[in-house]
Amino acid sequence: MNNRRIDLSLYKAPFYKSYKMEEFLDIYFYHPLGLIFAKISYRMGLKPNHISLLSMLIGVIGGVMLISGKTALYGVLLIVFSSVLDSSDGQLARITGTSSLSGRVLDGLIGYAAFSAAYLAIAFNYLYKNPEAFWIFIIMLTAGFFSSIHSSMYDYYRTAFSRITSGGTFVAGDDKSELSGFFKKIYMTYDIYQNFFAASHIKVLKLLATKNKDLVSKKKLALIYESHNLKNIHGWNMLGDNSKILGIFLPFF
Repeated sequence: MNNRRIDLSLYKAPFYKSYKMEEFLDIYFYHPLGLIFAKISYRMGLKPNHISLLSMLIGVIGGVMLISGKTALYGVLLIVFSSVLDSSDGQLARITGTSSLSGRVLDGLIGYAAFSAAYLAIAFNYLYKNPEAFWIFIIMLTAGFFSSIHSSMYDYYRTAFSRITSGGTFVAGDDKSELSGFFKKIYMTYDIYQNFFAASHIKVLKLLATKNKDLVSKKKLALIYESHNLKNIHGWNMLGDNSKILGIFLPFF
């Protein structure tokens, strides 16, 4: 983290990647609470990755608690709190200027770890009530697989939208040299998913990158991109963590 102390009292509103693409719950619940915990974490000397790891731990514990109807409510609440902290790490990184590719990879793993634990717990919960229904684990593994694909694509489209509409480049220039070991393997997996499932979108962005020969044309292209993709981003939001949490919550209650 930067040695320069930052006056976080100046930040009275959530620090968004892009306000236009945020969901209702994010704007009025997760991000405002996330900012509070970001400020607390900063005063405690915590870094964004510390918050990410804590968020992942709490999310996994919450997921495991779904194994029983008696603890399911507390499990859902912990998953919700994990999502609040997931907002905190990003806000703290953007406020302090410590955003990194490794942080982005870790951020993507938070929801995947929590929901994988939730899927596993729900499967065992069902198996306990239906001792011979081992087929539930096929559904569980399928859900986990598609959840991993969704996580990478959700991150790709939202990151691309935020980057382009905020004046950034059309084609990402991620510095992969900072990644190593586990993080590098995860990023390479994300890269495979994204290059396969978003191949057409990537081609469009590469074409747009050749057309923005000056700042004026770049801004015009960015506005066109925003107008054509905002609804798509809101569609991806409907498949995001908020919908997953609601989907987990309803069967238990």
